[in-house]
Amino acid sequence: MDTSLDIQESGGFLQPTLPSPPQSSVNSPRPARPLLPSPRSKPLRSGSFKEGDLIRYIEQKLLAVSRRYENRFSAALSGEENPDVEGRGYKDIGEQLRELDPVVDVVWISGTPALQITFLLTIALSVTASLQSFPFTPRPTFQFLRKMDLAFSSLLKGVNEETAEPLPGFQGRRGRLSTTEKVRMRGIVERTRVAVVEVAGKDGSLADVKNVPISATDTEEDFDVTEDDDANILEDESSHRRWEMDIARVYEKTIMELGMALDASGSGTDGWGP
Repeated sequence: MDTSLDIQESGGFLQPTLPSPPQSSVNSPRPARPLLPSPRSKPLRSGSFKEGDLIRYIEQKLLAVSRRYENRFSAALSGEENPDVEGRGYKDIGEQLRELDPVVDVVWISGTPALQITFLLTIALSVTASLQSFPFTPRPTFQFLRKMDLAFSSLLKGVNEETAEPLPGFQGRRGRLSTTEKVRMRGIVERTRVAVVEVAGKDGSLADVKNVPISATDTEEDFDVTEDDDANILEDESSHRRWEMDIARVYEKTIMELGMALDASGSGTDGWGP
């Protein structure tokens, strides 16, 4: 490293021998952190021990999430909650998405289209079913749905939506989604968009932002607010406009890719939108 570039301080002042950095580098924003992790370079071999171990791991995680979701209703009926976090029911959808987010990462890192398609569709369907069971908490909900949108649109294209790199296992037509999988994806996307609109529109359903847990699905910028801002953010018109825009953007990339894919296959795309 060139020591001539080290900035030294003396008496609280910078040494005048160093030039100031260019204005553009001072004001340039931080690059956005990718929502999807980098997948492995090659898919797991079908029927291998590694694939079997991964399938069992993912299924166990999804089962644990399902049990905690169901325990939410049991706790509400009995008036008691299991103090053990493993068995305690979710208090809001932010908690559920916080546990699903790393599962999505593991599925994506596998770089194996058959596993990615199957498990991501399963996860997306479970989130759709959960949306109407909790008060609407926009930040974790939209952040998670953006991640799922990127994953689905990338799988439909065979190219990583964020990096423009080809996905492993998608050489030629190998790994491409079948028409049945595309139709199933379209159904889940439509149901999710409708669910978001309905939950966001319910009177009193918009949960206070300060009660939304900070999770792996939230960016630092989403929580870079003061305590006063946090208490009043949902009453601000710009915040409401932001949520309205986010509602309209739910699965927008997937919709575009599915429209082109199903048009090409002759399956049609009628019925888009909430």
